[in-house]
Amino acid sequence: MTKPLGAVAVNVDSSSTRRQNTVSTISRRTALVGASGLAAATAVGAPQGATAAQGARGAKPGMPKNIRMTWFGISNWHYQIGDIGILLDGAVGYPASTPNPEVVTKVRTALQKTGSIEYVLLGHLHGDHSVDTPEWVKQTGATLIGSAAACEEARAYGVPEHLLRPVKGGERFQLSRYVEMHVVKWVHSVSVGEVSDLDGGIETFGFVLKVQTPAKELTMFFSDSGAGGSELTKEHVVDGENRGAPLSNLGLAMKAAGLSTFEIWQPGPESRVVTQARVLVPTYQPKYLMPHHLGARGGFNLFGGLHYAFKPEEVPKLMSVLDDFDVPLVPPVNYFDAWVYDRNGLRSVDNARVKVSLGLPPEGPGPNPQGPNPRAGDLEGPDD
Repeated sequence: MTKPLGAVAVNVDSSSTRRQNTVSTISRRTALVGASGLAAATAVGAPQGATAAQGARGAKPGMPKNIRMTWFGISNWHYQIGDIGILLDGAVGYPASTPNPEVVTKVRTALQKTGSIEYVLLGHLHGDHSVDTPEWVKQTGATLIGSAAACEEARAYGVPEHLLRPVKGGERFQLSRYVEMHVVKWVHSVSVGEVSDLDGGIETFGFVLKVQTPAKELTMFFSDSGAGGSELTKEHVVDGENRGAPLSNLGLAMKAAGLSTFEIWQPGPESRVVTQARVLVPTYQPKYLMPHHLGARGGFNLFGGLHYAFKPEEVPKLMSVLDDFDVPLVPPVNYFDAWVYDRNGLRSVDNARVKVSLGLPPEGPGPNPQGPNPRAGDLEGPDD
């Protein structure tokens, strides 16, 4: 598949005045919904894709109809949006200190049954997220979008320079005529009661995605770190440069994208996210919360299945926020669970062809038995 040419990044002036969006609230009830229970502008200033109203008048050449998303452990996601395939992180060989080409090939072959990979996004440079990232780029020829340090690591691994797009946060990428992405300088999580360093620790990013389809505009925000607490509102200084405060950075990205809401939120719950939820849910009114960053603790085995179940009762403070605003929690049950997000919302879809090819059951957990979450009792703290 031919990659869209000339995808560009546009830096948002980090000295811009940062504003918090006005908080608005809604009153709903939350329902827990499991994975198996959910029934080319390429230059600065180029025209954006069709608006939702324009799209409703009919499909245009190359316009996607939906986002198909597949979760395959920790914060590994594959998003297929028409002809564009996006991979997040892709740490399939974890725990390991070096890339595992054999496992990457095995998983890539399985994912290609339902899509492609033109872009690889890296939320942050950490073993349970980035260990296999350079190998994914080398095997697919995809463009890597990540920190300068991540790009340097990929360069040292032999990834060609033209495939590397180092970012700092605030960039806009037009991945195709109808797929727009904004990079958000985020922050890595710290333990409860701690505060992040002045520079925010490991350089971490989230991503705002806006997709034009014939029927509506699809919107998402995802990140691979569940930061919570004062680090969300603290401006972080990296190499003498003010990279802004995470929540303000998200507000700037939403403004640059022309958005006031995003419908799907994918945060990493193995670190605390309730503080994020208390701000993001009433402000941006997501319709679904899809927790991830699951499986890294206690013995990650991609082909043995998720070794514990995600239980809402282990995150009561988060569930209270979701209940207040009637945001369904949509957790995965096993690796390579898949969903489609389109004009009708979010629904789980059969992914047996991919799962069976990797030795996983067509649906449900397994093949290995599940035990307790190794971090049970430590997902939320008294300071949350």
